[in-house]
Amino acid sequence: MAPSHLPTGRLVPSTALSLRVGDWVELDGRSWQVTDLRYRCDGGRIVHFGGRPPHVMGPRATIPVHR
Repeated sequence: MAPSHLPTGRLVPSTALSLRVGDWVELDGRSWQVTDLRYRCDGGRIVHFGGRPPHVMGPRATIPVHR
């Protein structure tokens, strides 16, 4: 899936629960746009991206997000 626009803003650490669909996340040195979020039973999330396998986050994990 081609990005609709390039990410802007500075990178800030965000928790699994603060992520939103449409956010740009930095993983493996590349920016990925969140397309879907699913809750896990332990309070974490499964984050889906276009063109990348899902990323599993625990309830206390943080990830860099463009804000």
